Parts: sequence; C-alpha cells; structure tokens
Amino acid sequence: MSETEDARYRQARGLALLLQLQRRARAAEDLAALGFVAVNETRGLVEYRQAALWLDRPLRPIAALSGVADADPQAPYAVWLAAVCRWLHGADRVASFHCLHLDELPESLRGDWRQWLPAQALWLPLTARGQRIGGLLLARESAWLDAEAQLLAELADAYAHAWQALAPKPAWYRRGFGRRSVKLWALGAMLALMWPLRLSVLAPAEIVPARPTLIRAPLAGVVAAFHVQPNQSVAAGEPLLSLENTDIANRLEVSRKALAVAEAEYRKTAQQAMFDADSKAEVAVLKARMDQHAAEVAFMQGQLARAEVAAPHAGVAIFADVHDWLGRPVELGERILMVADANQVELDIRLPIGDFIELADGGPATVFLNVDPQHPMEAEVYSVSYQTSAEAGDALVYRVKARLTDRERPPRIGLKGTAKLYGERVTLFYYLFRRPLAAARLWLGW
Repeated sequence: MSETEDARYRQARGLALLLQLQRRARAAEDLAALGFVAVNETRGLVEYRQAALWLDRPLRPIAALSGVADADPQAPYAVWLAAVCRWLHGADRVASFHCLHLDELPESLRGDWRQWLPAQALWLPLTARGQRIGGLLLARESAWLDAEAQLLAELADAYAHAWQALAPKPAWYRRGFGRRSVKLWALGAMLALMWPLRLSVLAPAEIVPARPTLIRAPLAGVVAAFHVQPNQSVAAGEPLLSLENTDIANRLEVSRKALAVAEAEYRKTAQQAMFDADSKAEVAVLKARMDQHAAEVAFMQGQLARAEVAAPHAGVAIFADVHDWLGRPVELGERILMVADANQVELDIRLPIGDFIELADGGPATVFLNVDPQHPMEAEVYSVSYQTSAEAGDALVYRVKARLTDRERPPRIGLKGTAKLYGERVTLFYYLFRRPLAAARLWLGW
C-alpha cells in the first residue's frame, strides 16, 4: 500500500469512527449512557489515558470519569478536577478546543497536577445552541496534534447536542430567566402589587321583606287552625289563623251565669223596693254587681274574639309550614308569622366576622341569586349591625341590610344567594395577603 493510499485509509477510518461515535451518542438511552460513551468510547477515535466529563451545575459537576462506573463527587481527585474544569470553563476563550499547559493553571491548582494527570491535556468545551453547558477534558503523555483536536471538537459538539436532548427540561418559570429578566420581572411584580383596586368580600344573602308586619299571638292558647298557606297572598281583614283557649271559654261561661244570677237578684230586689224601704238600699249595690258581671262577660267575649287573627293589610303570608304550628301552644306576644308587601323587598346579608371590612352607607353591593346566578342584581348598603349575632353552628356574623337598585322587578321573598360587598380601595398586595397577615398577627401575637 502506497503512502497516499495509507493516508486516505486513515482519513476514511477516522471519519467512519467519528460518525460511529456520533451515532452512539444519539442512540444513548439516558445521560449515564451518554457520559460513558464520551469518556470511554472516544478512545476509539484518539488515544488518551484519562478523560472527564464536567457539567456547569452545582451538584455532581463531574458527570463521568474514564474507567470508573460511578464517580464519587467527594473524592479528592473529583474535587480537584472539578476545580480545574471550573477554572477552564470560566476563562474567556471562544475556541472550540484548548491545549492546556501546566504553567497556565493557578498556583492553587498547579501543585496537584503531576499527582492526578499526565503532562498533556486537551479541553473541549461543550456548547449547545450558543450556551456552554460544560466540557470534556482528555489527558495523555504525548502532545496533541491539531488534526486530532479538530476531530475531537466536532465530536464534542455532537456530545453537547445529545446531552441537551436527553437532559430534563427546566421548569417553565426558569426558562429564559437571566439576571436582567429576573430584575425586570421583580420590578413588574412590585408595580403590580401596588396596583389599586376595591376591596371586596363574599357573604350569604337572602331576599327578605323591607317593612313586614309581625303577627303575634294576641293571647295564650293553642293554634287550632290555619286559614292560609305559606307565601299565599292575603287581603286586608282576611282570616289567618284561629287560637283556642279553654280557660277563657270556661271563665266566660261562669261570668255569664254569674251575670244571670245578678240580674235575677236585682229584679227581685227592685220589685220589693216598691213596698220595703230596706230593699231600696240594696238596689244600688245589686245594680253595681250586675254591671260588674256584665263587664266581665264583655271582656271575656272580646278575648275570645281576639282568638281569630286576621290580616292587618294586603300582602303575603310568610311562615315556614302549617304543620309546625297546628296544636302548638303559644304564649302572649309570641311571633307566629309575617304579612309583607311582595313588592317591597331588600337584602339581608350575613357577613362573617373574619371577612368584615369597612362598609360605607350607600356602598355598592352585588347579589348573585342561586336560581339565576348569570344575572346579578345591584344593591346599596344602608345598614350594618353594630354587634355580631350568633348563627347556626355558633358562627358570629354582622347583619348587613341593602336596598335593591332595580325596584320595578323585585325577586321573590325567600330566595337566597351570594352577595359581593365592596369596601375602600387598597393595593393588590393588601387584597391578596389580608387574610394571611391577619392570621400571622394572631399566631405571632402582634
């Protein structure tokens, strides 16, 4: 074989090995397999004694070492080698390779060179998409030829692209965040947190009558009958319910009999007074006694007449259920039901004590009814309770009253929903962290 043919053969063989190593790098299943190819199988292209794959990362910068299955990052050799590669990576070089000499290293790294590495070393930066991700360090006793370095630089470029393809993708919030981008985002976040907006809270709400008339028990007794149903429209004077009181009925019967006896005695004495002077003196006493019993009868009749409760005006009868009251004893003045005008309604909002904010008179509010949440209704706050009241589950709430702005189409009494109350304008920071700050104050005791 002539020298020309021998040169062509070596050139073709080197190109074939280069392509083969690039193919193996692309076919690597994971990063560990790719690191093994880089530090061990590269020897098929160029002879060397030691190789190390270094990556620009805080944990385990030495990714692979030649002849070692798993490199210990805390070993003295790995620590010293990581420092050397970090210095080479930080040096201002744009070349695709660099033949390293001992006198180039800093004094702190130069002393251990002969202990760990041969005399000649070649540094191959790993660059992918314009970003330097690490480097491949090869060392041997003989000097590096320029042709070898060129081939290895091409191979290192393939290793870098393969490594970036297999490396896990960074989180979306870390992509493209340089130091300048972080500062801009921090400035934007600070400005956004200072953005003013109106403070608002949500609270359960109910449609209630604006000026209802309370129907109370006019006397102590038992509910005998209900003449209306819940939410039924009633006219003025229409019977609502009937009470039964056997004590008043018995007392009325006794009073009537006492009145009859008093009348008989009075007539008898009045007849005798025409002939007997002593009977004339008793006529006035018996007349007063008869009038007393007549007054008692009239009073008892009036009490029984009050047992029939009628509607004071036209409206809607508001109560829960008829069967809750039938046969139930009631005391004098006990609330039984309400009669209200269906066209005069308002909002009764129960604001939890933990969500309380300053609400001004006439402040805006929006209610979303459960039956029609897509069409909110506007309202104006006109009353906020001074003290809290206990609700079901011992929850303390403030009672807030609000008038509906649209009074032409009032909703039905009893509908429930969620009200959104608006307070004063605050910053976005206070709007987001109001509750956490309040919890922190309770926990820390500020």
